[in-house]
Amino acid sequence: MRLHKIFKQKIEPKSLKPKHFNPKRFIALLLVALLLVSVGPGVGLAAAPDIYDGLNNELQRLRTTGEYSSALINQTIIDLADIENGSVATKTYIGASQVLTEHDFSVASQAYGSAMNKLTRFNFEIHNQYYPNNLVGMTGYGALEPDTVYFYVYGPDKDNLIWALTDGIPDCLNGTIDTSSGGNGNGSWIGKYTPDNIDNTISTSTFVIGGMELITATTDESGNVTTTTIKMDVAPYVKNDRTYMPVRYVANSLGVPDENITWDDSTQTVTMTNDNTVIQLTIGDPVMLVDDSQVQMDVVPEIAPPGRTMLPLRYVAEGLGADVKWDEENQEVIISQEVEQVQE
Repeated sequence: MRLHKIFKQKIEPKSLKPKHFNPKRFIALLLVALLLVSVGPGVGLAAAPDIYDGLNNELQRLRTTGEYSSALINQTIIDLADIENGSVATKTYIGASQVLTEHDFSVASQAYGSAMNKLTRFNFEIHNQYYPNNLVGMTGYGALEPDTVYFYVYGPDKDNLIWALTDGIPDCLNGTIDTSSGGNGNGSWIGKYTPDNIDNTISTSTFVIGGMELITATTDESGNVTTTTIKMDVAPYVKNDRTYMPVRYVANSLGVPDENITWDDSTQTVTMTNDNTVIQLTIGDPVMLVDDSQVQMDVVPEIAPPGRTMLPLRYVAEGLGADVKWDEENQEVIISQEVEQVQE
């Protein structure tokens, strides 16, 4: 667990500032006000008012429940407690499963205010690039946790957006991107963080039969490894020599976001969509559909206590182009595939 440094203000005897004035909190309140304006209906006439209502309602729900992400919103928490020592830590939460990815970035040593200014401009640039179909926001210091900044994204491109924001933090804080346009969407660096400029990376997910953790390690072309851990609520098991796994975690391990998983209760059919591939499986049916082509399985999907849809992992993984290996000694399943990340 990361320990946060608590900000304590030193009041000079002859200071003209009010006794309880906190400069960081003042910056945060001003920042939040500006961001509310930046994502308000006045920014662009093309955005439907419903998108703002959807964002605000979902943010309120997350704050109430204590969740960090949902099927509608992804969020990155930026810890600036050690920014003056050149260190920034982030936690990115994606989807209803709150899939957590952690980074530790080395950046130029700088004052908190300078970092906030850069991050604000960066956030504005990304927001205006993806607006009006997506909304990008930022909550500043003191609103939720000490010395933290929250980036949140809402809209159909939210998965690409959250990685664009997170992967761009080192460039932003090191001053290697041009944010001098002040958030008008014309920064020369912006193309690097759009969906058109992405690299393929190798993602490897592992879990132990009977275990409750799904661990994913993503290695980019430079050899950098990012590890993500998901806490599962039902353990995978082996039946008839096939590994069964809850549908949501099968999808997550294969890069399928929660919003691309649908369940038809009337037909007991689950549908997963990843890029241009659509897979359908029905409880008790040994035939899996992959883009309308039939794949005959030697086992069937089933429902296990407490009412979880369990899928035969290998068939689904291979249907989505992944490779599945079995480690007998460690009773471990290893899933490997190519995924897309923001281009460096």
